[in-house]
Amino acid sequence: SAGLVTASTATIVASFAGSAMGAAIQQNRTTNADATTVDGAGFDQTAVLANVAVPLNAVITANVHKGINLNTPAGSFNGLFLNTANNLAVTVSEDTTLGFITNVVNNANFFNLTLNAGKTLTITGQGITNVQAAATKNAQNVVVQVNNGAAIENNDLQGVGTIDFGAAASTLVFNLTNPTTQKAPLILGDNAVIVNGANGTLNVTNGFIKVSSKSFATVNAINIGDGQGIIFNTDANNANALNLQAGGTAINFNGTDGTGRLVLVSKNAAATDFNVTGSLGGNLKGIIEFNTVAVDGQLKANAGPANAVIGTNNGAGRAAGFVVSVDNGKVATIDGQVYAKDMVIQSANAVGQVNFRHIVDVGTDGTTAFKTAASKVAITQNSNFGTTDFGNLAAQITVPNTMTLKGNFTGDASNPGNTAGVITFDANGTLASASADANVAVTNNITAIEASGAGVVQLSGTHAAELRLGNAGSVFKLADGTVINGKVNQTALVAGALAAGTITLDGSATITGE
Repeated sequence: SAGLVTASTATIVASFAGSAMGAAIQQNRTTNADATTVDGAGFDQTAVLANVAVPLNAVITANVHKGINLNTPAGSFNGLFLNTANNLAVTVSEDTTLGFITNVVNNANFFNLTLNAGKTLTITGQGITNVQAAATKNAQNVVVQVNNGAAIENNDLQGVGTIDFGAAASTLVFNLTNPTTQKAPLILGDNAVIVNGANGTLNVTNGFIKVSSKSFATVNAINIGDGQGIIFNTDANNANALNLQAGGTAINFNGTDGTGRLVLVSKNAAATDFNVTGSLGGNLKGIIEFNTVAVDGQLKANAGPANAVIGTNNGAGRAAGFVVSVDNGKVATIDGQVYAKDMVIQSANAVGQVNFRHIVDVGTDGTTAFKTAASKVAITQNSNFGTTDFGNLAAQITVPNTMTLKGNFTGDASNPGNTAGVITFDANGTLASASADANVAVTNNITAIEASGAGVVQLSGTHAAELRLGNAGSVFKLADGTVINGKVNQTALVAGALAAGTITLDGSATITGE
């Protein structure tokens, strides 16, 4: 097609997403002048100046340094392929759906996307097979291969550069045809940067998206659907911290079952800490994971540790879940109140450390589970771990002076024959049931309850655990009716030797020694 003038040279390849191989004719379209619009202007044609629109479900391959205007109402194209050693501007003038956005042959350059006012760009990540790529035809029905006939993988978005939400509200949606998972997310690299985030809405409706730029935290509203997620593993705003929900921005969990997931990964020499304005999760929605497997990190309430950082209260204001992932020698510090219905503490290898700097409360029907490998947890305020499963791991919970730990602790819920888990009191303290049912044991086949320092540790209810005293001034005070199905001072403390402390009875109590 001769004689057309556009601002972009691009190749369009029809590759119908989800269609059977060979079911659709593969077209190849080329732009060649200054006014490249997908409604027809500037693309190769069947006749000079025909301005035949780019077909839906096509792949657009940009060959020269000219911009592309996606101006077909409800346009749906299978992807953008960058075939020029230049950054290329793409304007979303109408609601548009795109599959992949790749720079596989020019990986130093990117598509810079601008969303016009009120417009929505939906990304499906749909790729094309090598059969499709090898059979593409131009407007005159002549085969011109895309990507030299090689496949373009699903969820290839490595060609994404800036995403500009423009001067008025607009929306970016990730609705992946082949959904990614938390373990294998779609990764937006360092060059995928948000501009004018205050005007933006980001919806994750299908798949897991991992972002590398702190700019994603500037998006006005991030909405995460049930079972989907967004992972922050980014550079920092200042020093080593990333600010979340600052300036009126919000991270929301949509849907009905509350299983949307926000994953905050501490990144070495980048954002290790996360400062949260307000709190994350609530209304029994949202699973928040804080991951310090690579480097020590902090999750902090921006208003100070006496404020909620997860959920808002221990009832309906709880988050659906809170997961803390650590590793041997790595520390996760939560500097704020935590209210989550279900909590998971997991260490990739033994002896990861989790420090809670304020209240932890899973509520009357909440749970805590230790997973993968043994970890150490330190609380600083009165806390409720609810129904707790140590998971047959040599995990330890440490309680500071004068504090109360509530819960119903089991060594291994999946195998009652196993014994695991240690609860250590530094000095004075109380271990109490979180259940309203007096018949529910406070501890059930855990390894030990330790009184490591001088002070009185108050116990009530039924316990299946060894009692260990680590100081001559250590005292276990057993309330009336307390039953201890376990031995006393048979095994050294986790971090110290046994000592001849004292056991006192506030009425009658039973110690079976078994």
